[in-house]
Amino acid sequence: IILYSNRKLWNDDMTASEKRKDERSRDDRVDGQEDSTSSLESSDQALLEMLGLTSLKDVAMVDKNDDDEKDSTRSGEYSRNNHPLPSLSENILSSLETALRKEYEEQSVCMFPPECSIPAEHMRRLTEELVWGGPTFQVDRTYETIKVLKNGEIIERKTLTRLENFVDTHPGWSDLCHGYLRRIVSAALGTEMVLYKEKLNLKPSGGSGFAPHLDTPSLRVALGPQGPQTFCTVMVAIDDATSRNGCLRICKGKWSEENACTVIQPEQDGNPDAGGRAGAIPEEEAEKLCFDELTTKGGQIAVFNGWAPHRSAANVSPFPRRAVFLTYNPKSEGDFHKKYYQRMEQLRNEWREKIGLASRQQRMEDEKHENEALATIPKI
Repeated sequence: IILYSNRKLWNDDMTASEKRKDERSRDDRVDGQEDSTSSLESSDQALLEMLGLTSLKDVAMVDKNDDDEKDSTRSGEYSRNNHPLPSLSENILSSLETALRKEYEEQSVCMFPPECSIPAEHMRRLTEELVWGGPTFQVDRTYETIKVLKNGEIIERKTLTRLENFVDTHPGWSDLCHGYLRRIVSAALGTEMVLYKEKLNLKPSGGSGFAPHLDTPSLRVALGPQGPQTFCTVMVAIDDATSRNGCLRICKGKWSEENACTVIQPEQDGNPDAGGRAGAIPEEEAEKLCFDELTTKGGQIAVFNGWAPHRSAANVSPFPRRAVFLTYNPKSEGDFHKKYYQRMEQLRNEWREKIGLASRQQRMEDEKHENEALATIPKI
């Protein structure tokens, strides 16, 4: 009995000792994990700052929805319930005019309050659906040759830099531009507005900036006096816009047709997207202007009038700076969204024909036939 009792006490002591040893080992592991976690969190924060994100939740949310939306994105379907836009009560809408209209009239630009901002992940998904949607959504694409550093050498690469004419073929963009944004800009300016045109600038790393210009002169070219004459542009940031990645820069002031900068007269029968485009500000005139940077977080919304001088610098960051620019005109001046793009297509084709280039439609047909021919080549 004594032997058994002593053995039991020895076993109990060993068990307690082992327990204490296990606990110390566990504590050491936890401490190590905490140090590692702290290090990881520090690294995460540095990465977030570099990417222009505020939280890994933004990334997690996108990843969480990837599997659910992968099939619908590929098939061209869009669920309006996946990314609800901010709700707009009558109180919010009525307060916008009081809060923003005076600033807009005095400065020609204003930022919408945070409660009107759109979730950045929603803007990014809408953008990715356009970029990678292939023929599912009709989109006019513009490419730019960008110089990039690769393996110690500077090479030129053809890169997609701009998307246009996509709102009417994508339900999500239609909801956003014809619905939500139209409502808030109408409320802020105190008059019913309609969409005139849209442009999504992708501005990849190395993408060039835009020279100082006004919007209204070029917007009037397509339809002339038969089209609308008054314009405002709504900008929605998709990524954070900073000095480094070429944010919008605008010259604030009480700008109007009667109080506008001198602009360069466009070339007669020139390229409607280049020399034949109106609104460029002479360099000597631009040097007299003071341009303020409009730095924004992804999802933030700004509006500026068509006579406000603006520009942007090149994107010297390693990441893209995407933003969508939506031009609206008063509904009282007519709804010309479709007619604008029809007329611009006509002007572009006339210019291409003049210099001996095929029309966009012909080039699309040629590319389609080329892809069909390539598809018949046996894969090695």
